[in-house]
Amino acid sequence: MKLLYDGKEEGKVEGKKWIAVLYNDIPSLPSQMDSDLKPFTLHFKPIFDLEEFNTEEEIYKIVKALQEEGFDAFSYNLQGRFENLIGLFEKRRPDLIFNLVESFNDSSLKDMMVTGVFEMLGISYTGSIPLTLGICQRKGLTKQILLANGIPTPRFRLMAGGNILNRHGLHYPLIVKPGREDGSIGVENESVIYNFKELKKRFEYIWKEFHQPVLLEEFIDGRELNVSILGSEEPLILPISEVDFSTMPESFNNILTYQAKWEPRHETYHRTIPICPAHLPKKVEKRVKEIALKAYQIMGCRDYARIDIRLDKKNTPFVLEVNPNPYLSEGMGLMRSAEANGLSFGKTLRIIVEFALGRSK
Repeated sequence: MKLLYDGKEEGKVEGKKWIAVLYNDIPSLPSQMDSDLKPFTLHFKPIFDLEEFNTEEEIYKIVKALQEEGFDAFSYNLQGRFENLIGLFEKRRPDLIFNLVESFNDSSLKDMMVTGVFEMLGISYTGSIPLTLGICQRKGLTKQILLANGIPTPRFRLMAGGNILNRHGLHYPLIVKPGREDGSIGVENESVIYNFKELKKRFEYIWKEFHQPVLLEEFIDGRELNVSILGSEEPLILPISEVDFSTMPESFNNILTYQAKWEPRHETYHRTIPICPAHLPKKVEKRVKEIALKAYQIMGCRDYARIDIRLDKKNTPFVLEVNPNPYLSEGMGLMRSAEANGLSFGKTLRIIVEFALGRSK
């Protein structure tokens, strides 16, 4: 099926399709929820809403948008139980899984295994295949593949256990983060380090806290860009989005930490402001899009993905990460870029669904 981005489709799949919007979320315990509701005092002026990210609400918005696009959509929460995944197919087999599973059994590496079940059962689903999901989750391996194909990425070293070496071959400052996490998990203001003493402390913390290889990467002090892409055979590069750090307090590094992404009560959440489309010189924009598309294709992404890129002071782009399953919340990330391209929330979801349905034909 070929989809034309002026709103017309060729080879459109006929009939109302039954779509399971699949996700994995384990509700917080009452004691945890009570602690979240305690009164708090802000020491800064907020820019964005202070409500915490609510998975159920975001899933509901996606289901509703798909229903408004004419699909028979419903949500299904795995709740960390494999039997729930199998149970989904026992009564009635969905025409398509809209896959929003980010992790399973507290492991982000297991999201690839969920799609592996789809593959074995021959069930159509949105997004990338297990191999792509698994490789992109391993930051060091991803960077090796990018470099082998001429795609620039910051110089790095992956280390596991033992004593960290003083002579690691990299230039300070560095950014230190878990080698197998996403969503900025493990990335904090202290992740940017300027000497061996700080490096040793951060390395030991990551190794103890996450029990996985630690990525040391030369820190690119510059502009941060997000390039979202739709499609597979004829990918559409959406308008580039930039993270504006201009109002970041001097006590914080210009990076997207976990707090900056997910904690509305943290000051950095309100000091990392998205600008879409980003204001870039034409030559720089063209180069960024070329590199993002090449990374998207080399890593085997399909349907949709987001490529995170940093520009150094000379406007040289470096790929930080390839995200084959970025968040699809309305007004955020990929959806922000889609809107800047003239695509509504529902229309973008429909495009993703029709890519997957086209494969099922």
